[in-house]
Amino acid sequence: MTSFQMPTKDWEEVQAIPGNGTCVDCGLTKPEWASVTFGVVMCLQCSGAHRGLGTHISFVRSITMDSWTDKQLQSMKLGGNDKLNKALGTERSSIREKYDNDTAQLYKLQLKARVEGKLEPQELPLKTNTNGKAKNDQSRYQGIGSSPPPKPIKTSYISTLKWVATAAIVAGVWAVTR
Repeated sequence: MTSFQMPTKDWEEVQAIPGNGTCVDCGLTKPEWASVTFGVVMCLQCSGAHRGLGTHISFVRSITMDSWTDKQLQSMKLGGNDKLNKALGTERSSIREKYDNDTAQLYKLQLKARVEGKLEPQELPLKTNTNGKAKNDQSRYQGIGSSPPPKPIKTSYISTLKWVATAAIVAGVWAVTR
């Protein structure tokens, strides 16, 4: 895998792609950063927001300061700001909403397939667990604060009475020894 600074002729080719004269997200002119994952160019401020998404969502490079592999250059040449905005729409209110969703995930897979010369997927692959069973689509969104509540512990009436009696005895012993 050869890595090098983006040659001027390649940058000129990328700039000539429709929509690439401005930032994909805010419209600022003369963008100097790129999301290789989506094949788009952006301004410095929006590149920071993309970096905040994580490299699993958007892998960001500087056009002038970072090194580029052949596949990354190909991704930029096959992508384009107008193509992405047409596929994802521009009505989302935040960069996270625009790029962290199933439509964006499918776009990334399609661009990657074009770069690799493979057939473009028309839908996301079915997510499966390690046992081969399909996952609940909501599972990728679960985390701290959004995990399902723990299952209630099934207790019998007798075991509850034993617990209460034990607690009363301990409290009584504590009160007497004090």
